Order: sequence, then C-alpha cells, then structure tokens
Amino acid sequence: MMKHIQVSRRFKLTRDVTTEDLKSTLLDSLRSAFDIEKVEDSGEKLRITGTTGGRDSINRHARVNLDVRVMKQQEMARFIVTGTSGMARSLLIGYIGLVILVLLAGLLPGSIETSGVDSDALDTLVLMVFGIFIFYDINKKIGEPKEYLDSILQSLETEFG
Repeated sequence: MMKHIQVSRRFKLTRDVTTEDLKSTLLDSLRSAFDIEKVEDSGEKLRITGTTGGRDSINRHARVNLDVRVMKQQEMARFIVTGTSGMARSLLIGYIGLVILVLLAGLLPGSIETSGVDSDALDTLVLMVFGIFIFYDINKKIGEPKEYLDSILQSLETEFG
C-alpha cells in the first residue's frame, strides 16, 4: 500500500539567506520528524529516504522516499516536496503477528471460533472489525508523513519568512 505525497510552500524571505542555509535548516527539521537513512544532494534537488515512528524503538510506521526541490529567487523561497509513503516492514510484520495470534486464540475453547465448523456470525463480525481496524490504522500511519511535511514547511516559513 503506497500513498503519493506532494507538498509545496512559497514565501517571501525577510533576511538574506543562501540555498544551502535553507537546505540545512530543512534537513534539521526533517530529522526531528523522520529517521533519515540516506540523503543525496544533487545541487537543486535532495533525495531523502527514511521512516517515521518512534525514534528509539524498533517499530516504524511508514517508509518514505522524498524528492525535495529548494529554489531561491531574489527575496522568494520555494520548497516542493514530492514522493511516496508506504508501510514499513516492521509495521507489516507486527500486523501479521497480530492476525496469527487472533487465529491461534480461535483454537482455544470458549473464544472466537476460526475453524469454520462451529463458527457463527459473531465470530465473523469480530474478524471483520479487526480487519477494518488494521486497514484504518495503516492508512492513518502512511498518511502521517504529509502532515509532518506540512508542519515542517510552515515552521520554515515562520523562521525565514
């Protein structure tokens, strides 16, 4: 499951800064929200790969691949961020483990019945609600990077604009 990300911000600069200053401040802000694994600088464009989630934990939410264009013309600055956001491997493994645990719990007497022989509508409803929760949570977690980028670009506008 992948989502396309596109965020842009243009603002007027109130002080004289270079494009390198804008890039370094942007990278510092990105490091506070993302665990950045790789940064490639090709002049006008930055290619960033990383993940979101807890900084010191093993659980990651979304893997992001971003292309960031930083443009400065006289007293104007523009940031254009495009890329993709997808499920991180640890999130996928966590949900697979959770589904397996629910299926194994169905083998215990007195719990939900997953064998299909004595299963009824309530057991199906439990599994369906569980599946809906997983899809909702995955969509929420792979949508987080766009919200992070919006707030980062807004803070850059506050700092330089």
